[in-house]
Amino acid sequence: MAIKTKPKPKRVLKHMPRKSNIPSTDLLALIGQQVTYHQHRCEIIELLDDCELVLQVLEDDHNIQPTQYGEGHRTVPKTYTLPVFDGEGDLHAELVAAGLDKLLSKHLSNFN
Repeated sequence: MAIKTKPKPKRVLKHMPRKSNIPSTDLLALIGQQVTYHQHRCEIIELLDDCELVLQVLEDDHNIQPTQYGEGHRTVPKTYTLPVFDGEGDLHAELVAAGLDKLLSKHLSNFN
C-alpha cells in the first residue's frame, strides 16, 4: 500500500507589480524631494526594494524609538512607508494623494 503525502505548497513570492515605464532610476530621483502627506511636510528619504518610498516628517513631530527590550530612550522623526504601486501596477492612491505623481511627471518631462 502506497502512503499518500500532501503536496508541498508552492512558495509564492510577494512582489509589487512594476509598471515598465517607470524604472527604479526615476523613482530614486525622487529622493530628497519634499511633499505634503497627511498635512505634514515630508521629505522622501529612501526607496525600498523598488516598491516602497519612505517619507520623513520635517516638522517637530517625533516618535520614541524603543530599544530591543522595549524601553524608549530616544526620539526619532516620524516616518511613513508608502507603496509605489497598487495591485494593478498603477501608482498607488496614497502617492497620488501626496502629489508624487506630479513630481514624477515633472522629473520625467525634464529628461525627455
